[in-house]
Amino acid sequence: MSRKQGHKFRSGMQWLAWSATLAGICLASGLGYFLVFNSTAEPVTVQTVAVETGIVENTIDESGTVELQGQRTIKSPTEGAVDRVLVEPGNKVKAGQVLVILRYPERQTALANQQLKILEAQATLVRNRQKILEAQEQLIADEKIRKKLDALAREGGVAQQQVQEIEDKLRQNEADIRNAQLEAQNATIQLQIEQLQRQSIQQKLQDTLVRSPLDGTVLGVSVKNSDGVELRTDLLTVGDPAQVKIKLLLSPLNAAQVKVNQVARVSAIAPNAKTFTGKIQSVYPQAVTPEESQKQSGRSGGSNNQSNQPRVPATVKLDTPTRSLIPGSGVNVEIVLEQRRNVLVLNSEVIQRTEQRPFVWVKDSQNKAQKRYLKLGLEGLLTAEVAAGLNFGEKVILPPAEATLTPGTAVITQQ
Repeated sequence: MSRKQGHKFRSGMQWLAWSATLAGICLASGLGYFLVFNSTAEPVTVQTVAVETGIVENTIDESGTVELQGQRTIKSPTEGAVDRVLVEPGNKVKAGQVLVILRYPERQTALANQQLKILEAQATLVRNRQKILEAQEQLIADEKIRKKLDALAREGGVAQQQVQEIEDKLRQNEADIRNAQLEAQNATIQLQIEQLQRQSIQQKLQDTLVRSPLDGTVLGVSVKNSDGVELRTDLLTVGDPAQVKIKLLLSPLNAAQVKVNQVARVSAIAPNAKTFTGKIQSVYPQAVTPEESQKQSGRSGGSNNQSNQPRVPATVKLDTPTRSLIPGSGVNVEIVLEQRRNVLVLNSEVIQRTEQRPFVWVKDSQNKAQKRYLKLGLEGLLTAEVAAGLNFGEKVILPPAEATLTPGTAVITQQ
């Protein structure tokens, strides 16, 4: 073989070797691709939850203060002193029952002085009436004398001057009667004025007897015997334990959603506290400052809401007496803004919201995960109403934390 032919032979062999190598690489790549994309993936173990019927609620949480229906803090009607306190906290009382006796010495003195004025007016009236009687009797007597003198004068037995004198006396008697009657009238008016004044003082003296405005329970007593009191000093507080209400101070945002007769659930601020139901009884038409709210409630202390922002007062009336919630204590209040009953319900944790439409994962007949788009209705804090997309009893996959689902992912339900 010539040198030139040997060179061509070696070049040909090298080309064949490179071609074989390239073919082997392509074959290996194709085989790897086939093995990767045609191998059976390990199924993902998942849990499922059933679609059930139930209740979905949209609620807000607020805090409130317990009060008794008709609860009132009775205040001193004027300055004075406490003579006797007749009740203690916890006592049952009836409407009109005397709770505290106050002492106002200046009013007792004023009443005594007024009684003297009335006696004087009565004496004056008696004297004026006596004057009228005396003048009338004198007039009658003088009238008899005048008649006799008239008869004698016609017969010439007496001078005309005597007749004139008796007539002048009659006219004077008539004037005396009119004056006495006027004085008696004035004395009657004055007596009536003095009696009205006495009635006013007596009415004020009734303030010494502080009475219960309702049938209820004494919640607190703020004074003791011999204490001095100013005008509108708190004396005691009473309320009706048969009816309990909760006073709220709503944020303006929440207040815009709260309506009269909405259901509210009330519980003490404690673990595993019993829940009591009631309804929204009233919502104030405007927001007020904390200071204005305290004036309306009659409290001078701080609110259970520490915000200085304006709040909207509202009240909840409980359906039944609790006998356990303590007046003045704070409570949790859950207000049901909207409610759906007997609807398809899903826990919010299974609903996916990564796309424009909410969806859930379901297992198809070949045990693969597939998306199911939903139409949701009312949504609560933990649950949502399924308006369309699922049927009662269908199983929905609870997305696993350790794996990501994609359409077609093989899944196996955990037993």
